[in-house]
Amino acid sequence: MLVLIVLVIAAFGLYLHFRNDSNEPNGEDGLFDNGGRYDSSKLDYMGVIYTNRSDILNWNGGYSESDACPWGRVHNGLDFAFRNGSLVIFAAPGHVEEISVFDTGPADNIYSIHVSVRFNETIQINYVFEPWTTNSSDVGRQISMLEIELGDWVAKGDTLGQFLVVGSAAHIHFAVYNGDATCPRPFFSDDAYTEMMTLVHTYQPGWELCYP
Repeated sequence: MLVLIVLVIAAFGLYLHFRNDSNEPNGEDGLFDNGGRYDSSKLDYMGVIYTNRSDILNWNGGYSESDACPWGRVHNGLDFAFRNGSLVIFAAPGHVEEISVFDTGPADNIYSIHVSVRFNETIQINYVFEPWTTNSSDVGRQISMLEIELGDWVAKGDTLGQFLVVGSAAHIHFAVYNGDATCPRPFFSDDAYTEMMTLVHTYQPGWELCYP
């Protein structure tokens, strides 16, 4: 059973600091309010989550809503196989509303660290760090490599942290939710989409980013 561990556990050595009221995302009417920090009316300017294409070791999975895709399974995001220690950056601005650890039980990849960023009232962006480990001490190592706290406001291109590689299948799972998980294609800027497809076709010529 999937167990959500909120990262206030002393064993992980992480202190999640809630910001003061001026950084809270809800206005007087209870709706999401970014205080004029960025244009949240429409997300069509999202960037990539890496600073250098050479930081990505391979590409083995995009977004798919059925098994009619090259990787043969439903997959609700994009997987980036970062090199160990590579910088991960935010694809879009927003409010960090969750930093948490998932424990999936007996598996080669037990632990993952989830960072969730709210862009506007409906759009949420998730960055899931999967170091591919069964060792809980690796969770603390990965968390110590993050450069954000719960409640932070971040800008596109800001550093999220460095990625820890433990196992050979380590990667970051990147997903966009607009209510439900959705293909990220409409949210990328034209330049970022071109960059993404150059990355994909470097490793998998002929593959698409999304398969509905």
